Amino acid sequence: MNNRSRRLTLGLCLCVALCAAPALAAQPVPYLPVPRDAAVILNTGSTNAAGYRIVVQRDGQTEYVLGSVRKKVQLSAQKTESFFSDMSAAMPLSGLRAGHCMKSASFGSSTFVWWRGKRSPDLQCAADPKATALYSSVSKVATELGLDRIIIPPMPNEPRRPMPEPSPSVSM
Repeated sequence: MNNRSRRLTLGLCLCVALCAAPALAAQPVPYLPVPRDAAVILNTGSTNAAGYRIVVQRDGQTEYVLGSVRKKVQLSAQKTESFFSDMSAAMPLSGLRAGHCMKSASFGSSTFVWWRGKRSPDLQCAADPKATALYSSVSKVATELGLDRIIIPPMPNEPRRPMPEPSPSVSM
């Protein structure tokens, strides 16, 4: 292979890599309207999992978006009270401590909370008890809404199949 062919091949590979990179990045999570005194939970998603945004009001009225799904639901009184109680205890959210935590390049995401003009650091890397309690409440809200399951989008032209269920192994 001559020098010109190598450069052409290298240029073509670089072009393909640069064009494919945006397709592998996490897609932005759409915004939702935020009523007065409502809180926002954002999970950024990753290359292998869709992110979500949840808007929770004090009366439990909740709206969320996950991929192309947008729903309004009523969050249980217990989860709503616990969530707002943990946020109040953690104020100002911007003062919470977050440490450095290892995250997978494919499955790593971040989770933030906004309330009363303040934003938390990434709660998945909580470094104090208040941040840990708030992340626990956020996780319970996401679980109640069914957003805690990882969604892996199919490759182009690949049919969507359910994840295999674990089955007990037979020992002999």
